[in-house]
Amino acid sequence: YNDPIFLKMEKLDVLVMLANDRNVDQVLMEFKEYATEIDDEFVCKAVRCIGRCAIKLTEAAEKCVKVLVDLIETKVNYVVQEAIIVIRDIFRKYPNKYESVIGTLCENLDTLDNHEAKSSMIWVIGEYADRIDNAAELLGQFLDAFAEETHPVQLQLLTSTVKLFLKRPTTAQDMVKRVLALATQSTHHPDLRDRGYIYW
Repeated sequence: YNDPIFLKMEKLDVLVMLANDRNVDQVLMEFKEYATEIDDEFVCKAVRCIGRCAIKLTEAAEKCVKVLVDLIETKVNYVVQEAIIVIRDIFRKYPNKYESVIGTLCENLDTLDNHEAKSSMIWVIGEYADRIDNAAELLGQFLDAFAEETHPVQLQLLTSTVKLFLKRPTTAQDMVKRVLALATQSTHHPDLRDRGYIYW
């Protein structure tokens, strides 16, 4: 509790290294407790460590996802955003698993202000567009602010909209035209423009 912050940060890394199938429950309880601390940098690292345990220990991934969902339900903004980033990485490691948490993620769309969390959420929507009934509507919320978003968010929005179009062509036809026009005509970012031309 009274340890200096650098020591607490190192402790998190050590706990991830020591985590195994026998002690993962205690490690997760420890991380969950740390995720309720006051220092937001420390809290975010604790949340990331839960994700690292999920990726490291396949058998414990479900327990880790449950802890992350519990943390999302606290509605603490920076905890929610970090958990969304971590869950994206878990989805990448374990495709088509833990899809039951997508609804919980989508409920927290309005609270996202971190560009990495936005990119992660947009990735989830695009990747699971065939399972999210209102995927077009959710991506549309981000598309309305396309010009104000950071380049990583714009790139992810472009990719996810194209994924949506490939999975639901009739629903996303106008949206994909709109995002391709924005990416190729309304931007000065060469990577975004080039990717838009490739998709076109």
